[in-house]
Amino acid sequence: MSDVYRDAIERLSHVPGVRGALIVDMGAGVPVTAEVETGISPDALAALAAALYERTARASDAAGFGALSTFHLEAEGGHVVMAGAGDLVLIALVDDDAQLGRVRLETQRAAETLQ
Repeated sequence: MSDVYRDAIERLSHVPGVRGALIVDMGAGVPVTAEVETGISPDALAALAAALYERTARASDAAGFGALSTFHLEAEGGHVVMAGAGDLVLIALVDDDAQLGRVRLETQRAAETLQ
């Protein structure tokens, strides 16, 4: 794993409330690198997140909103925050009570380092 990828994952993993972080190859839907809690399948999460991000990016463009920068999925047990970085997408798994503004900011900053 390259230092840039490791640094991006570590940056996100140290934000309070982040339970895991992944860098995913959007085209293949597979993790390039991941740091997630035990019991979370990085492969399944990568495939789902890549598909969601890619389809949402196309919908955003078709709706005239322009390029997608971040995508936030809110669920009963927490959040998934994603930011695109070229052919990669950076994913943060976040507790329900985390400071989402900080998580989004750090996700975007980390994604910028991957471009």
